Amino acid sequence: MSPNINFIKRIKLKLSSIAIIIVIACCLVIDMGFKNWEKPTRVIEWDIHSYYAYLPAAFIYKDIHLWKSDYRIGKNYFMFWPNYTADGKKVIKTTMGMAVLYAPFFLVGHAAAMLSEYPENGFSEPYKILLLVSALFYLFVGLDFLRKILIHYKFSDIHIASSILLIGLGTNLTAYSSQSAPMSHVYSFCLFSVFIYYTIKWFESQTIKNTIIIGLLIGLISLVRSSNIIIMLFFAFYGVSSLSDFKERTLFFRKKAVLLLIIVAAFILVWVPQLVYWKISSGSFFYYSYPDERFFFNAPKIIQGLFGFRKGWLIYTPMMAFALAGVFVLKGTMKKTQLPIILFFILNIYIIFSWWCWWYGGSFGQRSMVESYALLAIPFASFIKYVSEKKLLYNLMFYSAALFFIWLNLFQTLQFENMVLHYDGMSKELYFKQFGRLEKIKDYDKYVISPDYDEARRGNR
Repeated sequence: MSPNINFIKRIKLKLSSIAIIIVIACCLVIDMGFKNWEKPTRVIEWDIHSYYAYLPAAFIYKDIHLWKSDYRIGKNYFMFWPNYTADGKKVIKTTMGMAVLYAPFFLVGHAAAMLSEYPENGFSEPYKILLLVSALFYLFVGLDFLRKILIHYKFSDIHIASSILLIGLGTNLTAYSSQSAPMSHVYSFCLFSVFIYYTIKWFESQTIKNTIIIGLLIGLISLVRSSNIIIMLFFAFYGVSSLSDFKERTLFFRKKAVLLLIIVAAFILVWVPQLVYWKISSGSFFYYSYPDERFFFNAPKIIQGLFGFRKGWLIYTPMMAFALAGVFVLKGTMKKTQLPIILFFILNIYIIFSWWCWWYGGSFGQRSMVESYALLAIPFASFIKYVSEKKLLYNLMFYSAALFFIWLNLFQTLQFENMVLHYDGMSKELYFKQFGRLEKIKDYDKYVISPDYDEARRGNR
């Protein structure tokens, strides 16, 4: 066999790894192009103020209660955005899961600030750059574990590479790993990928190590975003596809009761610092820090959330329609994932679109769906495999659509950064008039339909 053929084979074996590198590189190029760390009010913005607050408050200002002052840079940039208890105490709005994930990068950023002329205040450029790096790191880990999951199900390397490229570049995972980083979603995507992998490992071998990891992951996933605790459905129903399977699973869990208790203990351990913080800050171990925000489970906005032009998931991320189709072509050992994926997806969209602000504020596309791509990657890869076994015409149609969706995703990410896609007021008319344009159309504001946030909080959405 000639050296050239050997080289080609080695390259083929590494296609999925190359795909991960391409996705990371693309996100890095977006970061370098936008240079948001140079902009005073970017990177640490909106919800990130709350996710991040624990770190500078504890390690720089030694004031986790935020008692000392209002903490601002200049006149208008408030470093912390706390909520207030009934008796006027300040409480950081979000739980501390993201702060845990940011922490190593925050410490490196702080060291860099100390060794440079940048302010050591937690909000200068070194801190912002390291937060952007953290998003790329967790994207890499998430994609690598996703690769391991797909290898477990014996997908070919070309199908794995295709899945990684199409999800990594053709969905809003790209934006939330770069332009809108460091929002929580790529971090949750990473945790979901690791959790799915260790769920598969746990059902193969119920070791103490795998058990503790499962419990810690459930704790951290829910500490980042509480509603994401429903990923436990994948653990509970993995391998269940019939009533007899369900009965066997119930008996199996009874036999493994001690291990389940270890999972619960590990879960609680992750939450202990949060409970202590709430006790110190609010006077109670359990504190609801969203006092004027709630779910409206009697009126979920599922159709608007999936297909509406304001933030419809499949409008701005049509690539994931292939994943939904793939649920119905899961075969062999992948059938073990079918029921938990369906259960998770149904409950997830019900919860997500029952939130008072179902469009999730100023964001690109439906950001609340990003973490679920780790789970939906299995049927996505299954759909790619299914298409590959069909006639050439079907493959051409699929990959033509997929390439268009990649272009659409990247172009709309650029549009969003340039404020051509309105952050929360897109309408059908504006979407099509602005399609393919990087400059705002004439009478742009005329077509914007902004939501009434006060009415939405009352359930009039």
